[in-house]
Amino acid sequence: MKFPRLNPYYRASLLLIGAAVVLVTLAIITNQRDIMTATVVLSALVCLVTGIFIATLSGGEPLDIRYVSLLPVQDSINLARICADLGISGSAVMLPAGKEGRIRTVQFNPVSDYDGGAVSGDSFVAGPAAAGLVTIPSGEPLFIELQKHHQLTIPSDPDALMDLIREVGVDLLEVADRVRTGQEDRTITVTMEGYRLIGGCTALSRESPRCCSTHPCPVCSLIACLLARGLGTVVQVERCGPDTQQQSVTAVFESLP
Repeated sequence: MKFPRLNPYYRASLLLIGAAVVLVTLAIITNQRDIMTATVVLSALVCLVTGIFIATLSGGEPLDIRYVSLLPVQDSINLARICADLGISGSAVMLPAGKEGRIRTVQFNPVSDYDGGAVSGDSFVAGPAAAGLVTIPSGEPLFIELQKHHQLTIPSDPDALMDLIREVGVDLLEVADRVRTGQEDRTITVTMEGYRLIGGCTALSRESPRCCSTHPCPVCSLIACLLARGLGTVVQVERCGPDTQQQSVTAVFESLP
């Protein structure tokens, strides 16, 4: 049997159960059979039920968000450095499933600006139409998990798609207190207020602002994938920047023709 970690709530439940045992033992030893004994037994029952209730709802210590936010940081930095060493300077674009016969959304980092040319290949692309690096978006595991456990359906209507992005950020992933979206022509802005993983964004920004546009973190990558799938177009990550004073992160995407 696996016991929960001894956090303060679980220790309190053990104390209450122990108190119940002591009270019942005291009632048996004294054997007075009066109103005081009944009160002691009733108190023991209350302690026992309360202790069991607290123990049932008691889990392990919550994860420290400061550490969790740093988990994807080095991965983004590494890929950004690899792209720089290979002479790949273009921002990440998400090629939606169905485009060019692909069965899943992929991330493409072009050598320079992406001009809409056909991307052929599964990793390094050096064709006449486009050249660059093809990878699986870092938000793909989140996307699969949301589809599997929340029956995520991506609407094609732009307004419904923006509502979905707000729901994913606030209700499903719970990474932000509020999510604001805006669209002007082909530019889409997503601002996550009260962003809980801002520590990782700050670390990436200190390394280089290009890290986020070259290989966005799983949350921004997921948003880009949702936009690409919902709009049915290639979506480019323009920029992403944290505001530590406001505890917010603003990501800007562009839907390419």
